[in-house]
Amino acid sequence: MKGLVGFTLLFCSLGLVACQSSSPTVEGKTHEYTLKQKCPTLMDMKVGEVLVFNAPENPSTGYQWQLLQPLKIFKTEETYLQNDSEEGAVGVGGTKTFRFKAEKPGQDYIELVHIRSWESSKQPDQQWRCRIRVS
Repeated sequence: MKGLVGFTLLFCSLGLVACQSSSPTVEGKTHEYTLKQKCPTLMDMKVGEVLVFNAPENPSTGYQWQLLQPLKIFKTEETYLQNDSEEGAVGVGGTKTFRFKAEKPGQDYIELVHIRSWESSKQPDQQWRCRIRVS
């Protein structure tokens, strides 16, 4: 009898653990853009959603993608991933990725420019813009 009660308790507790671990984590939607894709005139997002922008970049030329002004309602992360190349190769390009996570409601304007830092007064080589409303 003790064995049956112990087995039943073990079986029930495993069932509860399985139910708890299988509940999905709610993640926000991700909006992905490249240089070739324009952002809508006014993009609507919700808190927790993410906007990702990917563009080719080759830092060896001096040109890099930069955010023109700090954002008020987004958490911003930048990463650069170099393309595969032969060992010892120089001047290899890659992809710059900006990840903007909506932290709170409001409006913000993302303006990214492809420019050399020492030529800040010059017109950018390329640019990408997006006006966003977060609710």
